[in-house]
Parts: sequence; structure tokens; C-alpha cells
Amino acid sequence: MGGTKTAAAGVAALALLLMASAGTAFAARTADRPTPQSTPPAAGARLSASPGERLTFTLPASLPGKNGNRVVSEIFVEPGTLRMNDPVITAVATVACDTPPGVYPVRQTGPDGPPEGARGEPWVSVEVADIGAAERAACPAKVAALPPEQPEEHWPAGRSWPQSPWDVRTFRPGEAVTPTASDASAGYGDTLTSPGFTGRAVMRGAKAVVTAAATIRCDAGPGLYEVRWAGGDEVWARYRVAGSADPDRPACRDRAAEPAPGRTPWPAGTAAALAAVGVVAYAVARRRRRPR
Repeated sequence: MGGTKTAAAGVAALALLLMASAGTAFAARTADRPTPQSTPPAAGARLSASPGERLTFTLPASLPGKNGNRVVSEIFVEPGTLRMNDPVITAVATVACDTPPGVYPVRQTGPDGPPEGARGEPWVSVEVADIGAAERAACPAKVAALPPEQPEEHWPAGRSWPQSPWDVRTFRPGEAVTPTASDASAGYGDTLTSPGFTGRAVMRGAKAVVTAAATIRCDAGPGLYEVRWAGGDEVWARYRVAGSADPDRPACRDRAAEPAPGRTPWPAGTAAALAAVGVVAYAVARRRRRPR
């Protein structure tokens, strides 16, 4: 009898364990941003692919200095670029349709490194399979149908903005933002310009880090906006404006259009009338002061 109770208890515990495991798996599958399918990043690994196939390389986001590096190989249509896709860094590359069967090295290189990659041992290798004539003829159309690589990066919300020119954050009209830079890329008093800002944002701060206070224009329409240094052409940052002003905040008002603190704005007609009165009063006063 005791053995039967023990067995029943064991079955119940196993059932609870399976239910918990199933719940965990379901939560992972229904996450808002699931981890993309990736290839093993272990150095020396051999991967398998066919011509026309797109590979996704993934590295832990905790590895420093990897963002912006390229993943290169002679078999790729274009080198892949490692981009932050929190909680990982990913790069995609497509195997060219005319790649003969064989084993090919894949290397990592810096953003401006040689197209064949850094010298030395390869990071991983790819074994490309042979395909039939019909599949190879259909390969170019297959590659053309692949979605374009997305350059936008997704950094952790707690990191300052921007971490790179493609660190695209989303803001609302009327929202205050704080562009941040190191003294290696900006200086005290440098200004930033963007068509979505209410005005120029001036950098202020300590030696190592400088920040600027900027506000998104109330009339900024949805879309992608660029930020540049005043007088420069290079894009320093990008951001996206989505929706309208935050409904939980007071009515959106551009700061540039607001009166100075402690002053009450006059209506346009009243201001013009007062200006005219002032001119007349000034003329009368001058006539009275003239010596006779």
C-alpha cells in the first residue's frame, strides 16, 4: 500500500514538472522578440549551407567591440555586419548562387577591414552542398526574394542614445531626449541639428561625456529622422517618431514658441498698436526737449 502511494506521488511530481517545462517553452515561443535562428558561433565550427541560403551569425551582446564588425567570406554575396539586436549581436549573409561545392572559411574583420577578412585562423567554415541544375537556375530568383537586411539596431533601453548611427530609438512629438556622446566624438559647445528637433541642441558636460537637451517637434510626422553635427554632412544618429504626443502629458507645445518665463505674450494686433503708440510718444518727447 505504501509503495502504491509513493508511486502515485512520483507520477504527480513528474506531471507537475512536465507542466512547468511546457509552460516555460510556451513563454519562450510567445515572447515579443524571440532570439533569431542562428548558427553556432564557436570558433572552428563547420556549418552547412546551400547556394542561395541566408545564414545568421549570432554572438552574445556582452562581447565588447563586436558591434559594427563584418563577417566576410568569398562565398557571400555581401559581407554581413554584426549589429546589436538585444539580447544578442547578429549578422546575416547569403551564399552566392554560383558557389561551387566545397568548404570555405568565414572570418571577422573590423568595419573598415579588408573584404577577405583578417589574416590568421578563420572564425568558422561553411561546407557548401552541391545542387542540381534546376535548383541552381532558380537560385537568383530565390535570393532576390529575400527581405533586405535591416540596418537598424536595437540596444538595451537603459543605454544612452545613440550607441551608434543606427541605434534607432522611438520618440513621440513633444518628448524630451538627451543625445549623449564621448569627448572623442564631440566637444563642449558643439551643436546637433535635426529636422525633428525644435532647435539646435548644444552639448554640455564634463570631460568624458557631453549631453544635449533636445525636444521633438510637436508637428513632427511619423518616420525616420537623422541627426548631424552643425555644419557637417555625416549622419551621427537616427531616431523614429511614432504616433502623436503622449496623451498622459499636457498639450504638446514647442518650447521655441513659448514665452520667456514671467512674461505674458501680447496678441499680434495689440503688440503692433503699442509699438505705434510708442513711436508717437517718442516723437512728442523729442519735440518737447528741443531748445527754443
